[in-house]
Amino acid sequence: MSDYLKICESSLEWARKRQYKGYSKFDALNSPLLWAISCKSAFLRKAFVFGLSRFPINIRPLLGVRRKQNPKGLALFVKAYLNLYELTRQPDFQQEAFHLLDLLLEISQKDKYSGHCWGYEHPWQNIAFFIPAYEPNSVVTCAAGEAYLKAYTISGKKDYLDVSQSVARFLLNDLKEIKVGQGMQCSSYDLHSNWKVINVNAFIAAFLAKLHQVAPKDTYKQASQAMMRWVISQKTEDSAWYYTDPPEASRITIDNYHTGFVLDSIQEYFEVFENPEYKAVWQRGLVFYRNNLFTDTHAPKWMYNRMYPNDIHGAAQGIITFSRASRNKPELLRVARKILEWTLENLYDVDQSRFYYQKSGHWTKRFTLMRWSQAWMCYAISEYMRISEKKD
Repeated sequence: MSDYLKICESSLEWARKRQYKGYSKFDALNSPLLWAISCKSAFLRKAFVFGLSRFPINIRPLLGVRRKQNPKGLALFVKAYLNLYELTRQPDFQQEAFHLLDLLLEISQKDKYSGHCWGYEHPWQNIAFFIPAYEPNSVVTCAAGEAYLKAYTISGKKDYLDVSQSVARFLLNDLKEIKVGQGMQCSSYDLHSNWKVINVNAFIAAFLAKLHQVAPKDTYKQASQAMMRWVISQKTEDSAWYYTDPPEASRITIDNYHTGFVLDSIQEYFEVFENPEYKAVWQRGLVFYRNNLFTDTHAPKWMYNRMYPNDIHGAAQGIITFSRASRNKPELLRVARKILEWTLENLYDVDQSRFYYQKSGHWTKRFTLMRWSQAWMCYAISEYMRISEKKD
């Protein structure tokens, strides 16, 4: 465990020395050149964004893409530091987490909406929508809300709870509500589209459940239950989930880290609102996740039916999901450790304390994306250690 702590500390220090600024997976449109060429064409914007995310080497410096702080990355670093503080009680870890929470407040879009909210630091053209830089969306906002809620539970500072409740106001009032059936609720990913993304609603349901646990409110409980009811309704016969409803609305099918997101959210939900039916779905989902989205050597698969690339985010998510699942199924902590060992062997630069992006059958993308690679793995290692320590 001491070795993992050293790795996590040195990896966080690598990020801190760079002021947590780096490149993002989908930041192609931060290139002045690519933006000038494509700004009026959704097709070109999409081609540049997804093309650059798949390029075998990092050509962002050549395209003039600037390193920036990713709000979701900052939230992940906050949770990593708070985990280390819980483990060690070293005040420096807590103070650095509080510093990053202050940075997040500075870039919140609260003045334009019902509550605190955040978006990515780059324009993003997806198959379903275009989101300008920093325009808030549900995923980044939930990630930040989770960070403030964790900070509150550790420190007891009411200001952090106030931010978490402000986040809930944005999630409940500003996102579009999409009709999905009686007794169920589905919120949009962004402010404009009707894209039904399953893991997004799982995120929101889990966040509202945990917020209700510390600050009980009927609106939190009712929305959480209605969203989770819809998420559960979308499971396959194997207790897996496609990315969207309908499945053909996205090129993503049943992939690694989004499946982990859903499983984590269901677990967090039934730990607040006890539900044996949902717990049984979660247990079956874990079996599918282990058998279909990781190899026998514990490498993360890209999709349930596609091996490569082995993505650092998938590795991190597996560590997180199986670590958390061990609270109910202790034997899964070993699975988390095996995924961590595979990651350190295959996607880690021990000399520079940084994590690589992806590995294919013949090629490893040996560059680091600050949020996608470094933040996720720092959080994953810290989460594994936190849960392992409690078991010991």
